[in-house]
Amino acid sequence: MSIQEFKKHIQYLFKANTKNTIESRKDIGFLANRKEWATEPAVYDKHTLRIAGHPVMEDWELGYMQDLAKVATSRGGKILELGYGLGLSAAAIQSHNIESHYVIECNTDVIKKAFENSRSAIEKNRFHILSGFWQDVTPLIMDETFDGILFDTYPLTEEEIHKNHFWFFKEAHRLLKPGGILTYYSDESREFSQQHILKLTEAGFKKENIKFETCNVNPPKDCEYWQEKTIIIPIIKK
Repeated sequence: MSIQEFKKHIQYLFKANTKNTIESRKDIGFLANRKEWATEPAVYDKHTLRIAGHPVMEDWELGYMQDLAKVATSRGGKILELGYGLGLSAAAIQSHNIESHYVIECNTDVIKKAFENSRSAIEKNRFHILSGFWQDVTPLIMDETFDGILFDTYPLTEEEIHKNHFWFFKEAHRLLKPGGILTYYSDESREFSQQHILKLTEAGFKKENIKFETCNVNPPKDCEYWQEKTIIIPIIKK
């Protein structure tokens, strides 16, 4: 197989995975009202968190979440995390030398789980839970508050599939201190798309400060939202 043929094969696999993810999420169906997501039961089993039938998070993501946490905490200081899920990235963030850690989470059951898992950190004033959707919560936070941000919320509309982080970029730029770092679940396996880079630059990030690394992952064959063997780790500096 030539290099050109190999590239075409990789592109085909990514497009196929994207199509399957979109179709599987459409088949499950999205709630008519975003607010309903907050009160839907969070169903935890040994490996997965599901809400309203959607696979929100699975434990094969552990290594990736740890890598994202390492990026988000690379400057220490105050860290903002959006979305709690299984708490994989939250636990990793807490393992680093930071000043404080704020989590925005909207689902009532997930918030309860976060409290249960983080009692010690809460008592030490290292962990704070802000209840609500980020769109409602972050406008209440002052400019240039955080040294690092980790964004990993679940797409709640068909339009947000594979790109729900795009809507947060401008707010992330506002909330970060100069030199602060943004990272997030990227939904891209090997590199940023041109649309992705455009959204970051439109939000205020300079192209030379948009970087990434690659993480090897091993999702199970029946995973409904990821089948690639790699996923990128965004490293976006303000």
